[in-house]
Amino acid sequence: MADPDGARTPEEFTQALRQLVSETGKSHEDIANKAGLTGNTVRGITAGKNWPQQRTLEQLVRACDQDPRPWVNAWSPLSDARPRAERGNAKNLQEQIDALGAEMDRVHSQVRSLQDSLEQGETGDRRRERRMTDAYFDFLAQMPTPDFRRAELESAGAEMMAPSPLLTYSEPAYEATDVNSFLARVNVLATAEGLPQMALYLATSPSFRAISTVPAYEIPDSNAIYGYVKSDVDAYLAKLRAGVHQYLRDCTDGQTPTQPGGGAVPRTSPAAVRRG
Repeated sequence: MADPDGARTPEEFTQALRQLVSETGKSHEDIANKAGLTGNTVRGITAGKNWPQQRTLEQLVRACDQDPRPWVNAWSPLSDARPRAERGNAKNLQEQIDALGAEMDRVHSQVRSLQDSLEQGETGDRRRERRMTDAYFDFLAQMPTPDFRRAELESAGAEMMAPSPLLTYSEPAYEATDVNSFLARVNVLATAEGLPQMALYLATSPSFRAISTVPAYEIPDSNAIYGYVKSDVDAYLAKLRAGVHQYLRDCTDGQTPTQPGGGAVPRTSPAAVRRG
């Protein structure tokens, strides 16, 4: 019968425990279930891999239907005599806990830093989107209207006697077909996505044919518009260029437009550019 009293070393005590479990005729799992332990715990103790704590020893001995007091009495001096490293160095354990805590703090700090960076990026994107939206509506509010005067014709006096008399404009004019084609292009580009392209288009200095006279036979309809007053078109073009340049500055320098708008940026111009 297993007896702990004769155990003078940890190895002898472990051998007595192994004999105790073996005498029950039960498996390690059965003993473990009865003791409220795990099978690995029981196997580790009986194999000498793990030195039991007092409570674990008491549970194991009771599961073997033995009184745990003699076993605890034999265990105590052997446990006290074990090297502190084997019994567990509390200071070293605390150092490990502190190191783990510091590592967790570092990871948490990195996670918070990453979250802050993501939030700042999202905030920056939202601000940039709002700035571009406001700049676009500010451009629309200041976009000039193409209210061009019709270039009026007057007869060329003595030239009326010529086989092909010429009619003269009362002031410098541009060909209406050229101006109307330009306005159609402006209408297409007058969107938030198209304004950068409009800037490039305007930078090419759209050229209109300047006209001062026109053969009379080319004016079959006296109500039709064949020319616009040059000064009106030039003034419109200058204001349009200034508005587009201001839009680009508002989008890139972070300044808030003077007349901020709101809402989503429309995909197309909210108002078609009116032709003369």
